[in-house]
Amino acid sequence: MHTDLPVPQRRTDARESVSIPASVFADGFLQPVELECTNLSSTGMFLHGNPSLTLGEEVLLAFSPPGTDHRIYIEAIVVRTRAPKLGDRGLGLRFARMPRNDTDVLRDALYRRRGEARVWDMAVANLEINRIQN
Repeated sequence: MHTDLPVPQRRTDARESVSIPASVFADGFLQPVELECTNLSSTGMFLHGNPSLTLGEEVLLAFSPPGTDHRIYIEAIVVRTRAPKLGDRGLGLRFARMPRNDTDVLRDALYRRRGEARVWDMAVANLEINRIQN
């Protein structure tokens, strides 16, 4: 079962595929739950896993944007869930207001990530062209 909260505009920023750890702090958790963030933007993230959170629930997240040592602590709300039987269980989270410095660090990290992905895509395309020509 795939469930979403009504969101005026679901994705305002481009999202990047990542694989970074995120700590989730929530009421009822005896300690933070570590999950893998697999999709990240400056407005939210998707966490792979099933920590028993529900739509609308508020959490505190701690994570470091890819390629940085900068630690971001931010409140977020669960806006999307995916049921375990779909194989890609997890949670979509929307960030609350982020401090300017954290926003800048996150956007810079995502911009660098996008550039790295383009370079990789071009290299793979060139290999394919060379393979076809030879």
